[in-house]
Amino acid sequence: MIRTAFVVAPLFLLLGVLGMKLGWKPNPDLDRTIALPLWTAAHLAYIVGNLAMFVVIATLWSRVRNAARHPAERIAVGGVALAGVVGTVAMTGQMVIDLVVGFRAGARSEMSAISRSIHELPGFEAFFYGVVPALGLTGVALLAVISAARRQMSFWVAGTFFVGALLIGSGVTVLMIIGGLTSCVTMPAMVRPGRDTPAADAGRVTVAS
Repeated sequence: MIRTAFVVAPLFLLLGVLGMKLGWKPNPDLDRTIALPLWTAAHLAYIVGNLAMFVVIATLWSRVRNAARHPAERIAVGGVALAGVVGTVAMTGQMVIDLVVGFRAGARSEMSAISRSIHELPGFEAFFYGVVPALGLTGVALLAVISAARRQMSFWVAGTFFVGALLIGSGVTVLMIIGGLTSCVTMPAMVRPGRDTPAADAGRVTVAS
């Protein structure tokens, strides 16, 4: 289940990006019979990816927490993980809200008005569409860096994922796709010990003996 989550999370988030950035956004004149399924599929992909992200965050948090050297470090790691969870909740909520908007609208032209009415609810704009959703990917990137510092994964994996997260956060379509592809390679590698990790060293000792 854990290994699957590390594959599913980046893959389905990338599918969501591709559906929205290459399918929905550049084609405002799509017929509703095509537009609504595309909108729905892209947002469902985002939701599946974000649900898997909860497993990713929990796994990385547990790993780095167990390697913490003192209580203050455990608290700091817990704060990073909590920020990641809050961000992922916000992003998942954003996708659910967008799905509701899509199904309530009779046409694409009506979506903006419906969305605006929802955004006017107290706190909705700030939590679901502000900087909060970005905390999800940020939390994972920081946990990966901490894990690498504790020699629990290769530095190239954590570093490359961190760069990919920055590209995704740029909001630029091409960079987001590159970042998404990068995460599809690096996130699954997070569950495998790197050459410089204690687990890998133990494995070499066992083979040698």
